[in-house]
Amino acid sequence: MRPALLAHKGDILNFSDFRKQLAAIGREINLDTVAATRKLVVPLHEATPGADINVRRDVQYGPDERQRLDIFTPASGFDPSRPVLVFVHGGGFIAGDKHTEGSPIYSNIGQWAVRNGCNGVVITYRLAPKHQWPSGIEDLRAVVDFIQQQGAQHGIDASRLFLMGQSAGAAHVASYVANADLYAPKAHGISGIILLSGIYSYELMPPSPMEPAYLGTDRSVYPARSTLQGLSQTDVPMLISLTEFDPPQFERQTLDLLSAIQSVKAKLPAFVYAIGQNHLSVAMYLGLPGDLVAPQLKSFIELHS
Repeated sequence: MRPALLAHKGDILNFSDFRKQLAAIGREINLDTVAATRKLVVPLHEATPGADINVRRDVQYGPDERQRLDIFTPASGFDPSRPVLVFVHGGGFIAGDKHTEGSPIYSNIGQWAVRNGCNGVVITYRLAPKHQWPSGIEDLRAVVDFIQQQGAQHGIDASRLFLMGQSAGAAHVASYVANADLYAPKAHGISGIILLSGIYSYELMPPSPMEPAYLGTDRSVYPARSTLQGLSQTDVPMLISLTEFDPPQFERQTLDLLSAIQSVKAKLPAFVYAIGQNHLSVAMYLGLPGDLVAPQLKSFIELHS
């Protein structure tokens, strides 16, 4: 099969070459690898969403300055019959944002959603250490409430709502499903979740400043705040992804989750092993040629809509 071609600063870069360049960045997550991954992926996207996309930026879904979201709908007119894909960014619980002026990241996800039959919502949430567990769950509940109560004003409907998170964002999405008691008696209100290289067992993560910033320094609470058990018992449909160049600790997180679900249900959930992507690029790259996640994401949403 001929490799997919990518436009890259006026040159032609095939996906095999992209994979090699991404592999050279390494599997570690730090400021240098974040910058290198962005430098490689950003030029492959349109600089701004196309004329076919309508974007409403920085809509407040809560009182905090970081409780903001961007809404992506077709420029041709509102179509609330579309499913809604909500994306939750990563950043180790202490950093990250939905959009930076002049960058296509993570508007690429909202744009992909609209061009593939959905409406898109890309959110920012409160960060640790100022806001600790369960602030991520609270913010996702606030997003669901906002879409249910005010979505119609923005041309979106909450009847088919999908939450997708990457890294810490996936941890928040997983926690939202696994800790439904925190917003009971409300129902979770979602049709499915998509987990990209997430954290599901906090006690197994290598020591770092990130988990304690969000969960606190008392590690005895980490097992109870992990999501393996809750995710293995939920009936919420799941699509789980792991990348070829994820750090080893994220490989273990995903394999443990798959094992826990299979042990309880005797069946694996939908799973994508994203060859040619790293921990960061899996969301940044979504929808570009060679992407293995986007086709499965579209099929997953269609199946559960």
